[in-house]
Amino acid sequence: MKKIIFSALLLMLTACSHVDLSLTDQIKVYTDAPVRKSALQVSLHPKGRQISPLTAYFHPFVIQQENRDHAALSSSFSGIFFNAWTEERLFTTMELESGSGYQGLSSAMNTARRRGADLLIIGKVPYFYDGHTLDDSAVTLEVDIYAAGSGELLWTMLQSGRIEKRDPDDYVYFVHETRMNDAPFNRIIRAIAKDMAIPLKAWLPDPEARYQYATTPEEVKQGLLPAPDGAGTDGSDLPPEPGATQGTGAAPAPGASGTPAAPAAGEDGATRPQISGVDLDILFDFDKAVIQQQSYPLLDALGESLSSPQLRGREIVIGGHTDAAGDAQYNLDLSRRRADAVKTYLVDRWKADPALIKTVGYGKTRPLTAGTTDGDQQRNRRVEIRLAPPANQ
Repeated sequence: MKKIIFSALLLMLTACSHVDLSLTDQIKVYTDAPVRKSALQVSLHPKGRQISPLTAYFHPFVIQQENRDHAALSSSFSGIFFNAWTEERLFTTMELESGSGYQGLSSAMNTARRRGADLLIIGKVPYFYDGHTLDDSAVTLEVDIYAAGSGELLWTMLQSGRIEKRDPDDYVYFVHETRMNDAPFNRIIRAIAKDMAIPLKAWLPDPEARYQYATTPEEVKQGLLPAPDGAGTDGSDLPPEPGATQGTGAAPAPGASGTPAAPAAGEDGATRPQISGVDLDILFDFDKAVIQQQSYPLLDALGESLSSPQLRGREIVIGGHTDAAGDAQYNLDLSRRRADAVKTYLVDRWKADPALIKTVGYGKTRPLTAGTTDGDQQRNRRVEIRLAPPANQ
């Protein structure tokens, strides 16, 4: 019986470990040392859900612990964290500043504004210890996220991670040893970054979400008006990461409504906000923000939908998009002016409340198609409408 148990135990260990077999010495079984993390502390977060995708400027980490090479550590830690968040698809674009030290919040904020970013991300490292393969390794990270426009602090998150050195376990028939990783900071920082992405995913809509492409007034109404049996969302606090510690009380919000499919949770359990929207085939004069008359019926259908009892009083975001031709900054400005033109039409013709309409320009950063035909580029030159969740639900 002992031989059977021993054989079974070895089989289980070999499934996830490295086994060093020997005819004369004890068999050695190696497993990689795990990353042990503290609970994620979210001491500050926004109320409600973000209805439009955002761009972010990522400043290099500030190394607060005394050491000989702040610049190299800052670059290394920032790159690891940045790559992990890039994999999570949090923002439409996220730019990492390289080669510059921290000159204060005001300087970082000005740089974010010059780059046209919606958010400023600043990471801090109050503590780290590098034991490499000989000892424990540990890192504590704090991440602050600011609204670049207003300078308001939106998020503050803190978490620690550690990879521990353990003595071998002798089981007579074999020895179990924990193998230390030769790049411990990479594993710890990636694990923390993945955890911190979870509450952000619950706040941010999917930057790659695509809406119905409406070319007729009927399609506009279908894309915006909620289904009769749709369930609402209260748009209140964000669902916390499992095991997270919140600085303010937060209750999970129900799934959002008004979309063709129910919200889907990812592998990490985070549920993206499901925001109703529609892409409009609005035609403009070449290289101008002047709406062509043949697009008026689509905008009238939009105005009629927004004036309906179901949508009256709802906030909307109008996003302008261009094709791939031309300078990126010029297209960004052009797309914003075209979004403003649609807002002006709704205000003048349908008496829409301008305070309920936000405009943003995406330029050529979010094409619907990568094709190069005239038809493909026409689809990319569009106006996107996003609805905020109803305030009374």
